[in-house]
Amino acid sequence: MKILVIDNVNFINYPTGGIMAFYRTLLPAFGNDIKLAGICTDTSCPTGKWIKKNIFDIEFDFFSMANIKPSAKKPLVPERIQNCFHVKKHIQKITKGIDFDVILTQTPEVTYFIPTKLLKKTCFILPGIENPLSISRYSWAKNLATIYDKFFLMPKARKVRWLLAAADYEARCKFSERSKGKIKAEDIIPFPTRFDGSIYYPKRDTAEHGNSTSKEKTFVTVGRLGWFKGWKLMIDAFNIAQEKGPNSKLIFIGDGEDEKKIRNYINEKHLNEKIELVGKKHPAEIAEYLNKADVFIMGSMVEGWSTTLVEACACGIPCVVTRFSSAEEMVKEGENGYIVKSRDEQEFAQRMLDALQLDRNHVIEFDQQFEKYAISHLKEDLLRVLEN
Repeated sequence: MKILVIDNVNFINYPTGGIMAFYRTLLPAFGNDIKLAGICTDTSCPTGKWIKKNIFDIEFDFFSMANIKPSAKKPLVPERIQNCFHVKKHIQKITKGIDFDVILTQTPEVTYFIPTKLLKKTCFILPGIENPLSISRYSWAKNLATIYDKFFLMPKARKVRWLLAAADYEARCKFSERSKGKIKAEDIIPFPTRFDGSIYYPKRDTAEHGNSTSKEKTFVTVGRLGWFKGWKLMIDAFNIAQEKGPNSKLIFIGDGEDEKKIRNYINEKHLNEKIELVGKKHPAEIAEYLNKADVFIMGSMVEGWSTTLVEACACGIPCVVTRFSSAEEMVKEGENGYIVKSRDEQEFAQRMLDALQLDRNHVIEFDQQFEKYAISHLKEDLLRVLEN
């Protein structure tokens, strides 16, 4: 099966987040059986034509729609709007004269500009089921969320051949409600996020570390430094936990638009010696942090099928998370962690302390069932969907 992937990413490391994380698993799984149309963060890369490009030591047919300067700062013109112009400008040139069976994308601004006749061979994977404008970095954008659904997202989502979502059934039902029933929850194919089993797995000394009697305990969280990831809840809960429990530290891995706000809040709470922002890290480095930590935490308000939660479970680390899509699929109370159904920092803090008491060997053994989400199964699982 010949697959043409079109998306506003560089297919290497930009932008950060779930969309890019999926492509980091897709590309090695399919190799150069797929063709890529995206963006370049390398100014030497020509735009507007097909070239050969080496990504992850694999040579792909690659089409660059634009050269982008990477930045974690909020641009004056939202990237989503910029992306629309890139796709509109090049979609005809990308699809004309190239042989493919399926177009695959994860972003609505791509599906919106795909010619109607090609939607019948388009696979649209929703990385998150929520309305993206409802969690936008731009306050004014939230007022346009309903309009976005009605005129931009839903009309094309209804017409694609395959609609997949990294979300549980409850979240898919909510998406159906937003479509006014025009898209049935049963017609949205669940397709969980995958992890790279060669990177994310329990290290040999993990169990000993997790069950150690060391005075200092480490909590770690991974993700974009944005308000909807719940950084304030996690900091407040950690502050309570480290005062009530053992000497602890909290590590934030990732970058984003709220970095300055987070640093200011840490300073305001006098937690500079307790909380560390280490920035964006490569997958192997993230796996190392996860294995050395005692508990993984997430305070997100919304998630699709959380990539970082899947990776944390793959490493066999106890997890304390808020109740978002996929949380109940991955975390079982008292087995490998806890789900905090409220956004109460006291309850979250208590669960952080409870997670410290979980036996790491048991957590590792319990989490072995999630091997089904490994990248090694991605190709066969996706082809099974596309062949129906």
